[in-house]
Amino acid sequence: MGVHGLTTYLRENQRALSKAVEFPSSSNDVTSIVVDGWSFIYELYEESKLPWVYGGEYEAFSACVGRVVKAWIAVGLSVYFVFDGSAPELKIPTLINRLNHSNVERNLLFFRTSAASRSTPRFLHETRMIPPLVYHACLHALHEVASSADALEVHFADEEGDPYAVELAGRLGAFVIGSDSDFVILNSGKYAGYIQLDDMLWAVPKSVDEGSSDEHGEFRTVRKAKTKKKATQYGISRGLIPPEHSTTDLTLSASVYTPATLASHFKIPVTLLPLLGALVGNDFSNQSSTQRNVQSLFFERQLTLSQRIVRVASTLNGILSASTRKRKARHQVGSVMDLIDRSVHALLIRAPSTMASGEIDDIVDRIVNATLQYAIDKYDGDTYGPGGLWPSKTCALHPAETCRLPGLFSRTLLLSSDDAGEDSAVENQLLQLRSHYISAYRSGRFQPKLMDILSTGTFWPKFFLENPDVENIARSIGRPIREWVYAILEDAVGLPEVPEEIEDLNEEQSDAPQVDDDEDELIDVVEEDSEDDGVDLLAPLRGELQKLRAPDEESEIPASTSSRSRSHASPRPRYITEYVRRGTRVAPEDVTVPNLGKLLASSVLYGDCGENWTPLPLKSHSERMSVFLHALRSSTAAVKELPNDQLMSALVLRWVVQIMHLRALESPSKERENEKWTKSEACAVLAFYMSHGHRLDARTTPNPPGASEHNVVSAASMNDRSIQLMAQVLMAIESIQQLSQVLLVSERVPVRVHILSGQSFHTFLAQKGSNCRDSLPQGLWEACMEDIGEAFAEERAVRVKKSKVKANQAEPAVQNAVRVGTRSSQFELLADLPA
Repeated sequence: MGVHGLTTYLRENQRALSKAVEFPSSSNDVTSIVVDGWSFIYELYEESKLPWVYGGEYEAFSACVGRVVKAWIAVGLSVYFVFDGSAPELKIPTLINRLNHSNVERNLLFFRTSAASRSTPRFLHETRMIPPLVYHACLHALHEVASSADALEVHFADEEGDPYAVELAGRLGAFVIGSDSDFVILNSGKYAGYIQLDDMLWAVPKSVDEGSSDEHGEFRTVRKAKTKKKATQYGISRGLIPPEHSTTDLTLSASVYTPATLASHFKIPVTLLPLLGALVGNDFSNQSSTQRNVQSLFFERQLTLSQRIVRVASTLNGILSASTRKRKARHQVGSVMDLIDRSVHALLIRAPSTMASGEIDDIVDRIVNATLQYAIDKYDGDTYGPGGLWPSKTCALHPAETCRLPGLFSRTLLLSSDDAGEDSAVENQLLQLRSHYISAYRSGRFQPKLMDILSTGTFWPKFFLENPDVENIARSIGRPIREWVYAILEDAVGLPEVPEEIEDLNEEQSDAPQVDDDEDELIDVVEEDSEDDGVDLLAPLRGELQKLRAPDEESEIPASTSSRSRSHASPRPRYITEYVRRGTRVAPEDVTVPNLGKLLASSVLYGDCGENWTPLPLKSHSERMSVFLHALRSSTAAVKELPNDQLMSALVLRWVVQIMHLRALESPSKERENEKWTKSEACAVLAFYMSHGHRLDARTTPNPPGASEHNVVSAASMNDRSIQLMAQVLMAIESIQQLSQVLLVSERVPVRVHILSGQSFHTFLAQKGSNCRDSLPQGLWEACMEDIGEAFAEERAVRVKKSKVKANQAEPAVQNAVRVGTRSSQFELLADLPA
């Protein structure tokens, strides 16, 4: 991720572009770091060597997260984590391309490979995927550390996380730690620079006696006390994870890259680094799979990534140098556009006369959009450090009137304020609801994935191992729950409405084949006050960008979105575009948002949608829980009485069992019947969720077949069914939590991901649930079985392969034949075998 090839270029020129820093620092200049949350998760799970194929070792991963963060705090750092919010619409083609390559294709390769081959360490490493619930495990570990340490804060960005992280670092005077080269392009305030996650070096001093010693012999060298010397040695560990049994003398070293150093190296103004990134290639340079890749028009194929960067930098430098003498004091918009236009013409490897009419103008527009998409607003305040944060309760960086987050929860509110007939009580309710949702989001109790629904009208389910020959679980298991999520959000805060022309275009292109293009990596853009050049060349374009954003934000408020949409029908139905696996690729599917009143038809709240309408998330806790259990088909007395720590496991089990049973009833077939769960499998789910057994150390690797001391299954012994069952459970956990967060009842239904181990789930499945029921809490099994006893399939008999038995019986005869005829020919060996 980042500017294409820039990470490679930084490594190749590390000595010239970086400087070394060490913590604890000898000075008090910089003691804060801002960590890119998702980069941290990916890097740590990879470095920890935890198994991924079983569905995720979340308990061990949570412990590993706490260990790293505590080590950072131990070396005197204040740590600020930043997680992404909603993804911008321009990034959608890139997200699709990445999902196809990193998830869908690897999943297909896994299921098209034999069980023996796909269990090898090399195959598992090459097809590695990130387990779907690692975000929740990481967040729990961070909150646990933050509850006992003031040196840790967790932030959730308004939109894309990279610009937010750099803006936060600029406010704090902090470093940014991540894996994106965007962080050496972005710049803001007192930003101290970018540190790569895999470029850290931990050191622990160890005091040892100098000189020779004979511990195992009869003689030892005798030294007087005055001549005895001690030498300090260091235990070195490279990467994120600190050495085991760290002491208070732990030190951390790293290399820092700054935008100013990079710009000076390229001999261009630091404010033009975003333009350089856009020309080299980023996520926004190619905004559609049907458009030609911009970089294919700029670079010959034989050029390396580093050579491409050098070519763009030298081109910009040449254009600026040629016009330096005639340079005006103030650069108008036209002059900046002229710079971009001249750069595009200079980089083209084809003659402009051979290109289609308007193609060059289209390229220029795409470069402009890619450059300015993530511009960071200049900070006008004078207060830096932690005291400069939280100018309002809404946002840590922006005043309430300029923060974009409240607008995502205000579609219904704004329409209510524009409607002269609306009651002020309704407007107060909507303001209260917006405050609740913003508070939940800032505290991590409202998933960032839900923000895509409110921002772009899209949803991106998690992809993991699942059978590619059956219906996608995001559709079968997750969509019925998400329809409730969509309906509640539409009723309460309003969803974005797609313009008619875009909707018609989507309908025309829904059946068109998608073309995967090899797009480059992500870049973000920012402004900076350059010390050596006081003029910001991109400032005029940023002003134009703000002008364009203003009407866009106003147009996002749909005229038909009403807080009383139950009584005022919308002229066109709302829909959410879900990006799910369709066969062997990711494809968009439009899901119509159902009417909340129809969904509540059989619930206790049916009929409570009249003139005294109240948003569902603002109703009493008991009413919200009733709707929650009703949506999950678990509104039974026994389930309602379950304690908090048992409720999620019961809901997950009951949901997947009932959904598979309903599928078998809707389309009776042998395949659908085989999809149904058995009671032994159901017992394994509860044991998996309620037991802490089979704990793994943070450094544990997958055990080879037969090498486990605790009868833990190996990757080779996993079958397609157990993998599919795990995929259903993971999707159910994710979807149920999203519904609980939208209804603001997540505290009653804690997800408790931090205690789970995918390896233990497969172990319980392999044991056929033996002795699992006896270890379950009293009443849990009965609550899960209430009213769904007929939904289970009969227990499946274990098949024994006769071919292996025959092979074992014939083996002694073959060995005897070899012993007898060791000096004979091959034909004589065959003659010795029994007929």
